[in-house]
Amino acid sequence: MAVLRRRYEVLDHLVLADSPIVLATNAGFTVLTDLRVDSVLPELRAEVEQHETHTAGHREALQRFVLAQRQVRNTPEGYWVAAGDARAAAHALTSSTPLKEVRDAVVMSDGVSRLVTEYGTASWADVFTTLRSSGPRQLIQDVRDTEATDPTGRRWPRYKSGDDAAVAYCQW
Repeated sequence: MAVLRRRYEVLDHLVLADSPIVLATNAGFTVLTDLRVDSVLPELRAEVEQHETHTAGHREALQRFVLAQRQVRNTPEGYWVAAGDARAAAHALTSSTPLKEVRDAVVMSDGVSRLVTEYGTASWADVFTTLRSSGPRQLIQDVRDTEATDPTGRRWPRYKSGDDAAVAYCQW
């Protein structure tokens, strides 16, 4: 979950799990995200990533990983997500930024942010250029096009595809 709220001359941000908010400021880019999920069950995550996507081995390893994640989701030993447990909101990461410091902002799913964070095929500057010139649909298409060059997940191991991509873009 990622939420951006304009309150008078301030932007409030809330992130819970791995969907980021990226602020384009006069000083560069600020990425606000909650990556606690990445430190949970690294051995099972590695097992999933050993397999090509859409194979039986990948599906079986992913099922083991997801079942194990469910055991630690929304617990102090694990990580927090909004789905199904209102207590998770108390564990969200929150902050504020003066509006005068921000040119524009994007709230996105981790499926979109992978262009920068996982695939390295774009920079945050590229993301904002695409949003300004062509809009969110093009950015999502860029994710799908990138993943199409690696259909088996060998170059960029993953357990989900850009089909879950979502973007909300704001300019001031």
